[in-house]
Amino acid sequence: MSSKFEKAVAYVQGLDKQGSGPDSSTKLEFYKFYKQATVGDADPAKEPSKFHFVERAKWSAWNGIKGTTKQVAEESYVKQLIKYLEEKHPEEPILKELEG
Repeated sequence: MSSKFEKAVAYVQGLDKQGSGPDSSTKLEFYKFYKQATVGDADPAKEPSKFHFVERAKWSAWNGIKGTTKQVAEESYVKQLIKYLEEKHPEEPILKELEG
């Protein structure tokens, strides 16, 4: 794992603890890139039932980037955080670290 990716993951995980986390669609973006970077492609055999809405949405988002390499997924996760911070928290110190 790249150090930028690790820093980004730690930061995103801390957002929910602060109560100032991103909206659901942004969370799905983080989720899909995280899972692809750490696990690889979603397993079609583990596709959740259509009655499990949240789990199904998460799995579908992840499955939507099937074939993406670990490196590209890590970079995409960091880019997603940069985009989020530029919009919501432009003064956050980690932003400069991630952009550099």
